[in-house]
Amino acid sequence: MARTTREHRPAAERREQLLDAAVEVMRAGGVAAATTRAVADRAGLPQGAFHYCFRSKDELFGALLERELDASLGRAWAAVTAAGDLESGIAGALGAILDRVRSDPEYHLLTAELVDVAARTPDLAHVAAREHGAYVEQAERMLRGWTDAGGVPLAVPARAVAESLVAASTGITSAWLASRDDAAAEATVALLARGVALAATPR
Repeated sequence: MARTTREHRPAAERREQLLDAAVEVMRAGGVAAATTRAVADRAGLPQGAFHYCFRSKDELFGALLERELDASLGRAWAAVTAAGDLESGIAGALGAILDRVRSDPEYHLLTAELVDVAARTPDLAHVAAREHGAYVEQAERMLRGWTDAGGVPLAVPARAVAESLVAASTGITSAWLASRDDAAAEATVALLARGVALAATPR
């Protein structure tokens, strides 16, 4: 009976099904457990369906990171566009990313592990590099969009500010995952937002 649900499903829907299954497999056994067979089995699909949707396991990992990037920065973008000044925008963006991590720590420990594994694995190193590059590019677009919409022009290149924000968000979320100290994380967000805004705006 389970096989009848496999038919006539769009490829995009099956991709999401496999991505969700990969997360479930990794929650149970870590990144190493996410073999193509294990993911297909958890999704209730034949292994051929996996290779129809993804050319390889590293493509699946890249899609997982991209999906998380889109979700995380979508919230950050909303926080930036609602802000009246750069400091508030940066604080809102970093806070939104932190809140997303706090909403499901186990999942974000897995994504952090996935990035670490990719960075240490020659065949997957490009996945980690692509994820970082995409994060920076999205942050740069957020900043440019904010200034184009009437925000104060930046005194330093938007790319440099974007790199700083990515480094800040990575450090803040990593520290919170290790300590679960909300007060420390929120104080760090406020301090970094003020520092970056002061450095990035004309005086």
